Amino acid sequence: MAEAVLLKPDRKFVEEIIDSGGGDLKLCVQCATCSVVCDLSSDSSPFPRKEMIWAQWGLKDRLMADPDVWLCHHCMDCSERCTRGAKPGDVLAAVREQAIKHYATPQFLAGMVNRVKQIPVMFMLMPGILLLLAILLRHPIEGLLGLGGSVHDEAFYASFFPHWLLIAFYTSLTMLAFVGLLGGLFKYWKAMKAADLADGRQIGETGIITSFIRTVTTILLHRQFGRCTQRGNRQWTHLFAFYGFIALFAVTVYAVFDLYLFPVVGLDSMYPFNLMHPMKILANIGGVLLIAGCVKGILDQKKDAGDSSGSTSFDQIFIWLLLLVGVTGFITEVFRFTVGVDAHGGAMQFTAYAIYFVHLMCVFGLLVYLPYSKFAHIWYRTLAMVYAEYSGRTKEIAGSAMVVPVATEVQTAETQKQESSEEASADESEETSAEESKEESEEESEEEPESTDKTDSTQ
Repeated sequence: MAEAVLLKPDRKFVEEIIDSGGGDLKLCVQCATCSVVCDLSSDSSPFPRKEMIWAQWGLKDRLMADPDVWLCHHCMDCSERCTRGAKPGDVLAAVREQAIKHYATPQFLAGMVNRVKQIPVMFMLMPGILLLLAILLRHPIEGLLGLGGSVHDEAFYASFFPHWLLIAFYTSLTMLAFVGLLGGLFKYWKAMKAADLADGRQIGETGIITSFIRTVTTILLHRQFGRCTQRGNRQWTHLFAFYGFIALFAVTVYAVFDLYLFPVVGLDSMYPFNLMHPMKILANIGGVLLIAGCVKGILDQKKDAGDSSGSTSFDQIFIWLLLLVGVTGFITEVFRFTVGVDAHGGAMQFTAYAIYFVHLMCVFGLLVYLPYSKFAHIWYRTLAMVYAEYSGRTKEIAGSAMVVPVATEVQTAETQKQESSEEASADESEETSAEESKEESEEESEEEPESTDKTDSTQ
């Protein structure tokens, strides 16, 4: 007898998935078309069919420990070919949103950051108050620690928000956010491993380092997006935004080194960079790529809204915030080179500082709220992809060519039916042969005593 399994449905979780964009979840009839057509679905652990039934039943624990939900890249091939219009791609996107909220610490922040009604509080009031508080505490801290007086303090924006305060403010808050993020990632890895061990799956076939290298290579090229057929052009959207952000982050780190590390080792600081400095050129290229990726992403979202899938506030808040970071960053640069450090007082300086303040608030929302927003998907997807390599999930991937699901299912059904018929015929033949052999044996045993009697009488 099979071992009994206790299921614990979470009705509230089902409602949360529906509210997060999985409204057509209940239309699924488990035909498996979605798993057949997905080129990213592995043979050893196909998706999203099993995730659909788990979501229908409200099996939150199973979904929160499932790496396959992050292997989905929301290309919508499955939703386009779903015969019932259940939109498995949107359901998995909703599950990913719930996973970020589930592993966030504290969890209530994840709910507030992703609500449109909370934008004035979370993205304007909160960062505005903290930034103003930092500016007000600037001079007391400088006097206490003996800071200030640097040649960089005379730069245009540094006179308003000095570099040391800028670095200390964002580094401390971002590191605090990363502590919460790492805690969520650790819990997610532990949950995935426990779920696989409970299912009897053998893990650790590939080393962690090897799995990480393979995953990073895949991410850098965005190979998985290239396998999509319905939304294959999203590969360029993500590549632009991804490398644009990487370039801007690299320039920011280099600027910190230029300011505080290079003078220590005897190198001259070149900050603030002029327009022809290699780092400034890289920053401008990165900004253009970031804005291009965001604009294309927003246009794709509008197109998707009229097709098989739309976007939720979880997606929209992140992409608009990323776009605002890029746009306000360019505007502040224009003011720096056109207004200059000599513009003390007046409307132009006030306008420049106001836009710079808005830019700082956008950066705050992007970095400090990272564990609670769509931005966290980069980390959770990377971890899930590493685990998929580590656990052997990616060893066998379903065919790379386009699969026609209806024909495949019909052919499979006919083949299974034919095999079943052949097996039944073989069983009937074996039974008939066995019955005939039995009858022959009985007849022979009846004839033997009769022959013996005849022999005895002759004697």
